[in-house]
Parts: sequence; C-alpha cells; structure tokens
Amino acid sequence: MSTLTDTNSPSNQAKDFDPVALLGRAFPQLNASEIYALSEVATYHTYKSGTELCVEGETGTVLYILAQGKADVIVNTGDGPGVFVGTISPCTYFGEMSLFSESTRMATVRTRTACQTLEIEHDDFMRVTQNNPDLLLMLLRQIIGHVRSNDRAVIRELNAKNTALQQAYADLAEQEELRSQFIATLSHELRTPLTSIQGFLGLVNQGAIKGNSLPVALRSITRNVDKMVGLLNNLLILYELHPGTMEYAYLSMTDVLVAALNGMRETGVDLTAVDLDIAPHLPIIYADKRTLVVAVRALLENAYKFTPQTNTIHVHVYQASDKEVAIAVKDQGIGIPEEEFENIFEPFYRLEIEGTTHLFPGLGVGLTIARFIVERHNGRIELESTVGQGSTFTIYFPIYPRKS
Repeated sequence: MSTLTDTNSPSNQAKDFDPVALLGRAFPQLNASEIYALSEVATYHTYKSGTELCVEGETGTVLYILAQGKADVIVNTGDGPGVFVGTISPCTYFGEMSLFSESTRMATVRTRTACQTLEIEHDDFMRVTQNNPDLLLMLLRQIIGHVRSNDRAVIRELNAKNTALQQAYADLAEQEELRSQFIATLSHELRTPLTSIQGFLGLVNQGAIKGNSLPVALRSITRNVDKMVGLLNNLLILYELHPGTMEYAYLSMTDVLVAALNGMRETGVDLTAVDLDIAPHLPIIYADKRTLVVAVRALLENAYKFTPQTNTIHVHVYQASDKEVAIAVKDQGIGIPEEEFENIFEPFYRLEIEGTTHLFPGLGVGLTIARFIVERHNGRIELESTVGQGSTFTIYFPIYPRKS
C-alpha cells in the first residue's frame, strides 16, 4: 500500500503547485465553488521513486491526483508478470472509485520518479457532498468516462502483447490459445459498466442520492446493465463456435437467415426494424448450418449495434451470379472509414471515433467470427460503407448442385 513519511505533512513542506488550479485541470466539468470545496479537504503528499501508491486487488479509500513527477500503471493478466499499460503524468488522477464506495484497486500504480500528489479521502469527500448531490453526479460521470478510457488503454496493451494470438482464428482447433486473451479483454470490457453500477449503488445505499437525482442514477444503472447483457451475448456467440467437427449438408440460405433471426428473437431483440428482401427459387449451398447461423447472426448483431433505434436494417438474400448466393446486411449507422476496412475484422478491434459520442460497446469479435466461418465455407465477405450513411456487409457462398 501507500508509503508516507512524516515529512510529507503540508505544514512541513511547501507545495510546488496550486491545489485549486490542479483540481480544476483534473476535473474540468466542475464549477469553481465545487473545485474549492474539494480543495478544502485535499491533502498534500510527496513520495520517493519506486513507491507503490496503489496495489491491484487491495482495498483503497483515497483518490490521488498527480501534481508533480511520473508514475507507471501495471495490470495483472493472471499469466506471468504484469502488463505495463502506460505512464501517468501530472494532472492525472487514479484510485477514483474509492471516493464513492469501498472498492478494490483495478491496477498497480508505482512512482517512476519522485512525485507530489493531492489526495482526497472517501469520508472527507462524502462530507463535502452531503449538501451537494450535483457534485456527486457530475464527478461520477467524469470518472466513469475516465475508467472507460483507461480500460481501452489496457485492452490495447493486452492486444499488443498478444499479437501472436491473432493467428489463433486460422483454425478452430487453436481456440484454447485464445481463451486467456479473450477472458482478459472481457474482464476489462465488463469493468466499465460494473464500475458505474457499483458507484451509483454505493451512493444510493449511503443515502447520498435522493429526490430528483435518484431517477438519474437508476437510469444510468439500467443502461449499464443493458451493456453487460450485450457483452454476454457476444460471449455466447463465441462459445457456440468451440465444438470441433462441422457437419455439412445441402441448405437453403433462407433457412439459415430464419434460424439466425429466431436466435436473436429468443434473446429479446425486437425484429420489427428488420426489412427482409428474399429472392424466390434460390439455389442451395453446401454448408454447416450451425456455424453459418452464427456468422449471419454476428452480422445482424453488428448492424443492430450501429443502427439508431428509429432506422431500419435491410437484409437482402439473392443469387449474385451463376456461381454464388449472397446475403447482404445493410445498416444506417455511422459508417466505416475506408482505412479501417481491414482492421474491423481483426480480433478484439472496435471502431470508436474519438472526440464524439460514438463509443460502441462490445468485444470486437463478431466480424472476426463471421469472416472466419465464411472463408471456411469457401465463401467471401465484402464491405461497402460511407461515413455518416451506413455500411453493407455481404457474404457470398458458392452454389452446389445436388448430387443425384
């Protein structure tokens, strides 16, 4: 845990920074009176290089704002030494969830150089906010966004450290090698909604959120529960791929689409937004129905994620040529820049447009799964997209004449 020396007392050592200005830069969404109130309960400390301010898995009650120096962030993946995520610079805060309820640290933070910090204890913070519920809500919203950004950085580092695992999708027999990376990514992706739920419930249970603020908190909890349900649906899709031998048979592409839609309906998805255009008298294909249904469902789920609720998803099943049958899934979402066309099929890659509200949840495995299955059936997948207008994913399968 944290290591302090007696000489760290504010009365014994002059600060090299303005606490009010530092808090203002760290929490730009707060107004001047709220910043001043926080500065009144903040304390000043110094640390030597190599000090562990936070230890992953341990319980903490202190929010740290780094004023001077640098510190490293390390995350344990459960396999060997921790992963170095990045270096914290001044005006960065960490240990944030301890303000709202007793919580375990999500990472280890170790000083790289001598550091000066401003620190706020949970109990002191709660006293300040007893008569200011707006400060609670505003600060919690900013901190949840901060947690999401940190977890994206963790996921990027985990992916960089495990680039060899991207080849695991070359053969389903190598699925076991991907499991550790998948679990690590899933745990960090679930952390953001769980952190939000934990934060709001902690405040509700303490009676800190009342009156008109209570419905706001409950709506946020509901939204984050919905996010977790979506993540677990992706987990189920990946799990369905695990069995080994594929069983090929002559199939109708229409039957495959119907099975995929029925699977989505069983999970509570509203299918009224789907517009179907199925050509008559389609030739048959030769495929494994179970995995093909998973591929089509992955495309449908992707379209739902990126299409606003008021818009329609168009699904067109047709004979593309004398050699291929195709199914096209068109959404009306944000579109995909051409330079991202290949990236979106990589494992755990998610399209997020920084600086906008377009931050979509998910594990980033659906399109990877779809392409793998399609190519294993000697098919192909194509993408057409215009930024701001939407995308169309089309999968093509070879036509097979029935054996007499």
